[in-house]
Amino acid sequence: MRAARTRSDKSAESAEVLDISDEVARQSSGQKVYALLREQILNLDLPPNTELDEVQFSRELGFSRTPIREALIRLASDSLVVLAPNRGARVAPLDLDQVPQVLEALELYERATTRWAALRRQPHHLDLLEQRNREFAVASETRDPRLIVEANWAFHDAINQACGNKFLAADCSKMLRGVMRLSLLAFRQNGAALLSYSDVIDQHNQMIDAIRRGDAAEAERLVYEHSDEFRERMKTFVAGASTADFSLNGRG
Repeated sequence: MRAARTRSDKSAESAEVLDISDEVARQSSGQKVYALLREQILNLDLPPNTELDEVQFSRELGFSRTPIREALIRLASDSLVVLAPNRGARVAPLDLDQVPQVLEALELYERATTRWAALRRQPHHLDLLEQRNREFAVASETRDPRLIVEANWAFHDAINQACGNKFLAADCSKMLRGVMRLSLLAFRQNGAALLSYSDVIDQHNQMIDAIRRGDAAEAERLVYEHSDEFRERMKTFVAGASTADFSLNGRG
């Protein structure tokens, strides 16, 4: 009986190990699919409102439908995908009529998280902020809008993590994810915007300094000005560049 129980226990342990291995492999596949689709959405290779066919992705990416479905659920939590009952999934739209409200809400979120970061941050938060700003500086040197936008998100996410409220931090970072595509569209319209990012690095440094000193009012003021500049870039993107300096006169 004892030997039989031992074999049974070993069989159960082996089955458990296999289950865990399958779970790890499944999660790894889901992560890969998530990263691939997220990159295509943020790069606008999958434009807004594109229908996302699980069967097609399974065939093109070489994964089963389970990790693809899991990836779509994660992307929906990032506000990059919309899941509709009985209608499948599609890339989240970029509704220009909602942009003012989105920017208004994001501004309030960032003012709150940055103010609280100055009051609640821990030493490791300051180290992370310094690291993220160095990474942003490196990204800006590449002149690659995708890398710049991603590094900027990581910097502001670090501020959110320092605010001491995980719910507010998660909501603010999620909203920042939602405007990344707007930032990339603005870059594509006006590549000259890349030239101003040395100023952004300085602004980040000023915010870090205010947070380090625990100056909540100054930290909030700085992020307000920072977000206001982003708002102005969005206005230029939506309205287009001015033609005041463009002459229609002939060479005469």
